[in-house]
Amino acid sequence: MTGTYVKKTKAGRRFAIGDIHGCFDTFRALVEDQIGLTQSDQLFLLGDYINRGPKQTKVLDYIIQLRASQYEVYPLRGNHEQMLLADRLDEIIPPYRDFFIELPYYYETDHFYLVHAGLNFLASDPLEDTYSMLWMRQSPLPDEEFLNQRKVVHGHTIHSLSEITLAIKNREPILPLDNGCYRGLREAAGEYGNLCALNLDSFELITQKNVDRQG
Repeated sequence: MTGTYVKKTKAGRRFAIGDIHGCFDTFRALVEDQIGLTQSDQLFLLGDYINRGPKQTKVLDYIIQLRASQYEVYPLRGNHEQMLLADRLDEIIPPYRDFFIELPYYYETDHFYLVHAGLNFLASDPLEDTYSMLWMRQSPLPDEEFLNQRKVVHGHTIHSLSEITLAIKNREPILPLDNGCYRGLREAAGEYGNLCALNLDSFELITQKNVDRQG
């Protein structure tokens, strides 16, 4: 599955969270303490759940558990998940193997495209260029006709908190959410090292400093 359309629920809120990279305690604090996720909400995860941080298995278990408990959680494929599938597929045990294989490359909503790295607007069909969705570092100028007033929410490339905040404040067509959460394992959170969530309806930016400890 390349991507899918997700219809907004009538009552709930919608959030997107950037790259988690094994920082389970930080992820859970953001979801439970900051957001207060309910079963009426929709939560989009922008990929890269594994590597770098100390508790990647717990991150995966938590996502799987939330979905099994009827929370509307929509995880995307990141380049780190793709590398694992390409290099070590036979070593991945269920249910993680099934989880990774089923990850889509993008989600589309009424006002957003959610993707790990971004969309290549120079491609004949940006929604078929899966390589760029996982690996692109710098987006071409947005194609307003293609976007049709939608915005692209992505992770993958680390941006400062000031850059993320400004993009959201200006309602720019490309909205980055990766603040390099794992950097908070070795340095105090400030301009970098936070896990970021965006309320897709109110455009509120929610940040959680890294509370994990490197094992």
